[in-house]
Amino acid sequence: MNLAEELAWWRFYVSRQAVQLLARALPLAALRDRLPRVVAERLRFGLYPARITDAENVECARAYAPWGEPAELDAARAVRYDAAPRASILVVTYNNLSLTRLCLASLQRAAGALPFEIVVVDNASTDGTPEWLAATAARGLLPLVVVKNGHNAGFAAGNNLAAARARGDVLVFLNNDTVVVDGWLETLVAHLDRDRSIGLLGPITNSGGNGEAQLGTRYADLDGMRAFAAAYTRAHAGQVADVPMLALFCAAMAKERFAAVGGLDERYGRGLFEDDDLALAVQRRGWRVALARDVFVHHYGGASFSRLAAGEYLRLWWDNRRAFERKWGVTWQPR
Repeated sequence: MNLAEELAWWRFYVSRQAVQLLARALPLAALRDRLPRVVAERLRFGLYPARITDAENVECARAYAPWGEPAELDAARAVRYDAAPRASILVVTYNNLSLTRLCLASLQRAAGALPFEIVVVDNASTDGTPEWLAATAARGLLPLVVVKNGHNAGFAAGNNLAAARARGDVLVFLNNDTVVVDGWLETLVAHLDRDRSIGLLGPITNSGGNGEAQLGTRYADLDGMRAFAAAYTRAHAGQVADVPMLALFCAAMAKERFAAVGGLDERYGRGLFEDDDLALAVQRRGWRVALARDVFVHHYGGASFSRLAAGEYLRLWWDNRRAFERKWGVTWQPR
């Protein structure tokens, strides 16, 4: 990094650290929406990129008694299909076992007629995740394939490895800090089947990393989430809207098109900006990036990145943003 670049980094870092230190004493994020637009915009950029939401502080409770605490698969609801999988759900894990258990429990309960498989790549978790995944696959209650990495290869590399093992013709990227509801997978696949102009498709959510997808909903628990999701998606049945990018906490695309764009770019390492990169790659091919307003997926958010120190997270964000801009010859626009 040259001197000018290093100075730019320090200007970026110091200004955001100052604002975020102030935010610990004042409710800046809440005040932002009540201030004059000019002030609010300056404050928004001062807070951005704020630390990813700590999963422990998300308003929706993580514990869900009907599925057990921690969540368990239901032995009476084994998911098995005679046909080959139509969709491959790709999940990359790095610790956060309790959230992984909740995610897979929701996938089991939401399983419908559409054949799917789950390909989990574990990036050398140290909290018992590899052992739990192996035992879960052996039980046969889900069509589950587990791949163990010997090191933390990062989000992009993990998903590329999962995609290479996938048998379905639709790939669905799904973070392990998500909870899905009935009909989510069938609706995403139906949209892709119906409109071949769509290259990448994602759901509405409570916390999604980009404004178009994020509703900012508040519910106390997963029962409240499911009730909200059912009402919202019913009211927006069939609605699809173009968006500039999708966060890859949940997104679907045809496997052949993922191969055509070269998969996820692994230069982004542990993560950040591979979703902007994929969206732009899809658009440069002439395909649409779109949002399905009749699909809702709950996202706890930041399960991995919240573990990084503030300076480490900001540095990763800065370096990956610069890599994205250099690759595409564009200036990244905050969303």
